[in-house]
Amino acid sequence: MERGPLLEILNDMVGTNTELSIMFYGKDNELEVMNVEVVEKLTSSQGIHIKTKSNNIWIDSSHVSAAWQARDDI
Repeated sequence: MERGPLLEILNDMVGTNTELSIMFYGKDNELEVMNVEVVEKLTSSQGIHIKTKSNNIWIDSSHVSAAWQARDDI
């Protein structure tokens, strides 16, 4: 997956209660991302840093096979 669409989704999540499930190649359990505070491109061609209320997450988006279930359950 290219990082452009993923960056757009993640940036739209900043400061909201929206959740996003991300699945990686070779894994059958998704990663849930929520409470996004900051999203930034890394110097690598597909690298993304996501800072949430409770975690720092670094992703190489070329390993993301799917991203879905962006929702806001307020």
